[in-house]
Amino acid sequence: MEIILLENIQNLGELGDVVRVRSGYARNYLVPQGKAAWATDDAKAQVESRRKELAKLDSERMDAAKAKIDLLPESVTVARRAGEEGRLFGSVSAIDIAELLQNAELAIQRSEIDMPKGSIKELGEHEIQIILHPQVRQSLKVVVTAEQVEDGEGVEEEIIA
Repeated sequence: MEIILLENIQNLGELGDVVRVRSGYARNYLVPQGKAAWATDDAKAQVESRRKELAKLDSERMDAAKAKIDLLPESVTVARRAGEEGRLFGSVSAIDIAELLQNAELAIQRSEIDMPKGSIKELGEHEIQIILHPQVRQSLKVVVTAEQVEDGEGVEEEIIA
């Protein structure tokens, strides 16, 4: 299925490119999110006429992503219950990190967090990537510590700037 990209998409193409993708990817993600349009003759002509406007919009998105990256802390500390060998009872996922950053008034979505090794299941320091734009990335250190259980108190989390 052919679509026209309305913004730069990593590993797919640049703004205005006509690319072939699987129909489900186009129908369920790219088109509804406004990242692409169906590749009809009218759409191709319209994108060519709007190319400068779309490039400016993409530039504004990149500037906003750079501003948001500047607000990110260097590291995040999460306390979780763990066993003797340092294995967590459960895990620290992208959802947990997104909630922690949102509680600190940073609008980071779960889909913007890249955890290449999957959910964190051990104590220690772990590196993840925050991807706010295909060209704007930032590493974030996640420090997972053992939770101190004192009279049933809950999970303790903090952000270190």
